[in-house]
Amino acid sequence: MVENIYSIAGLRLRITGQRQWMNPDDGKLAPFAVSGQWDHSIHFHVVDRLDGPEGECVYREPGKQIFVYGDTQLRYEGAVEQDLEGARVRMARCGNISHVQVLRSSIPCGIISKLIMDCIEAEHLINAAGGFLLHAACVRIGQKAVLFTAPSGTGKSTQAQLWGNLRHAELINGDRAAVFPCGDEAWFRGIPFCGSSGVAKNEALPLAAIVYLSQAPETTITRLTGVRAFRRVWEGCSVNVWNSADVELCTESVMNAVSVVPVYHLACTPDETAVRALEEALK
Repeated sequence: MVENIYSIAGLRLRITGQRQWMNPDDGKLAPFAVSGQWDHSIHFHVVDRLDGPEGECVYREPGKQIFVYGDTQLRYEGAVEQDLEGARVRMARCGNISHVQVLRSSIPCGIISKLIMDCIEAEHLINAAGGFLLHAACVRIGQKAVLFTAPSGTGKSTQAQLWGNLRHAELINGDRAAVFPCGDEAWFRGIPFCGSSGVAKNEALPLAAIVYLSQAPETTITRLTGVRAFRRVWEGCSVNVWNSADVELCTESVMNAVSVVPVYHLACTPDETAVRALEEALK
């Protein structure tokens, strides 16, 4: 049996499985490896056939089905039919223990980091810990983090790159941010999910601002407050919509964050005018 412990968004996860199947060391999880105590344990079992569902189906979409019975949530990934034909992974979570069954035929390279990350259920764990998972690029400006959030293809990566090229800001994560309100401030905490950027650093930084981006013929920046700030941040959140408790926790966390962190709408052109506008606002 192999045991590895990772600190993801400040949460310590123990990952275990049979030695011949575990192959997580491809660089994505290594920066998050720690030792000692753990908060949640995930056990991987390689099987020739997944166990069947139990309880009530509460959510279904192409590739995913969710069942609930008692205190246990079952999650099937890869299912394309109501009879779960095609499912490759069965995740059963109860409290802080998860058991994951993986079809032997679906893992020619063993259990790699991508599969482990898919089975962590990061949205749920972060919500349960008082935070939320945001689709955003994170850069370090001075000793604080600035998050750029927007619909895909709007310019998060471009803005992060501009700050790197023009102001030597450090890219911390190119695609995802775990945000935790804490008293009169909020913190960014690193996670290994980073999309195609390939950049995911294990950092913890106080937030200077959350910036919602849109494209425009000229650059303007507006401070958002109240419902307007909440809506723009909520728009980029990843949350398990079938879990009402998760939705409630995420809503509360976003409300707390936008009450203590400046939220801006930066409508901009992809050039230095955008950098200067935000720079002035941050002052």
